[in-house]
Amino acid sequence: MSEHNGKLYIETVGCQMNMLDSELVVAALRKDGYELTNDPRAADTLLFNTCSVREHAEHKIYSSLGRLKYAKRKDPQKVIGVMGCMAQKDQDLIFERAPHVDIVVGTGQLAEIPRLIAETRTAEARQQQKAVSLGRRDGSVAEVSGSFQSYDPLRDPEMRPTPFQAFVRIMIGCDKFCTYCVVPATRGPEQSRKPSEILSEVRVLADQGVKEVCLLGQTVNSYKHTEDGRLHRLSDLMYQIDQVPGIERIRFVTSYPRDMTDDLLHAVRDLDKAVKYLHVPLQHGCNDQLRLMKRGYTVEEYREMMGRINETIPGCSVSSDFIVGFSGETEASHQLSLDAIREHRFKNSFIFKYSERGGTKAASLLPDDIPEDVKKRRNNEMLDLQNAISEEDNAEFIGRRVSVLVEGLSKSAVKQQARASAEDRSFSSGETLAVQLMGRSECDRIVVFDGNPRLSGTTAEIEVRDCTGTTLIGEIVTREVQHGSSSLLPIVS
Repeated sequence: MSEHNGKLYIETVGCQMNMLDSELVVAALRKDGYELTNDPRAADTLLFNTCSVREHAEHKIYSSLGRLKYAKRKDPQKVIGVMGCMAQKDQDLIFERAPHVDIVVGTGQLAEIPRLIAETRTAEARQQQKAVSLGRRDGSVAEVSGSFQSYDPLRDPEMRPTPFQAFVRIMIGCDKFCTYCVVPATRGPEQSRKPSEILSEVRVLADQGVKEVCLLGQTVNSYKHTEDGRLHRLSDLMYQIDQVPGIERIRFVTSYPRDMTDDLLHAVRDLDKAVKYLHVPLQHGCNDQLRLMKRGYTVEEYREMMGRINETIPGCSVSSDFIVGFSGETEASHQLSLDAIREHRFKNSFIFKYSERGGTKAASLLPDDIPEDVKKRRNNEMLDLQNAISEEDNAEFIGRRVSVLVEGLSKSAVKQQARASAEDRSFSSGETLAVQLMGRSECDRIVVFDGNPRLSGTTAEIEVRDCTGTTLIGEIVTREVQHGSSSLLPIVS
């Protein structure tokens, strides 16, 4: 193959874990001289970081790959790679469905990507390459665990949500084995990182200007690791991160209900840097459905956990996940899920129609017997209820002041900027005071307000004037001290 142009395109679907994986891969490829581009047509190296949790995510990737078939035929020097959960699950099936793909790399072999790309590009004859981890039954626990990825702190700031926020993986894998879920197969056995390694990474991020870290794990509150003779849990880790200068906020996702211990709730309550927000999926409001899902808890046990959260951390926001249309779901059991949303009044819920995934216990043992139109109706009923509750609860914030970490331009401002660019008009980002900004409150509510984009990365106090079901709308009411200056700067004229 001829010399490549050094342009890299990467498309990421799925969860925060995938976003972090993409950041690590891009950082490694930058060392080889690659430069990111948002235009797949301009790149001669294209990577697709995939998700297998829902069928729609897989269809999206196969559609993207299909569009590249002609481009690869026209320019054989292009290297196309599929990485992540779908790569670990489907492996050779990807080569069958998309023969123009060059490399398939599972979740535990991402460090191999630079080498595989280089070998593919320099080979005299094109040869497809695959690097995947062992299946759960292909070796001992130690062998399978060892085949999944080591923790590489190499990072790429351009791939982060904002320059001031970063994901930190504290564990990988899952041992819960819910019947509907492919994660135990695609991410491997549960493994927790050393606290010393995590703290070192957080310090580096703080030195780079990161102010908020989000600790990641498939069931993040299951974290535990013994180091220097001491058992560290998530609460212990949070107390240590709280001492890192520069870090202002600590959050974590996603939590498992049975592992929501009192010591963790006390840490969230007592640490000023801890965001007063918990994502704890219920998945269903019916015990029969929870049993079929093998969730490992009952509705009553979840209710007890919510009682402890509300008692220990008054005002704490809680969000949830729900699956509609799982095997055998009746109208009565669906109504129990609606009742659970009414009872717990979640800040928001991520609601999904059940999608049978190959390789799961549900796919082999339970029928996918709920018609698609029924799934869609139940999904919409749940969304409507949750949206109504979210708007009602957001309205309680009107007239109150909230502390907001400013993330940057709001979605509407970004669209305005894009339109101005398309029309070849200037769009000031440095001096304009009337640009709509967005950030999140200490209880994880999205807040939009007018202000100077230079506020990005600072904390502002906002008085809430209005709301929607997803957003608080307000005005800045504080003044910020500019670093390196003793003068106070007005935020809004």
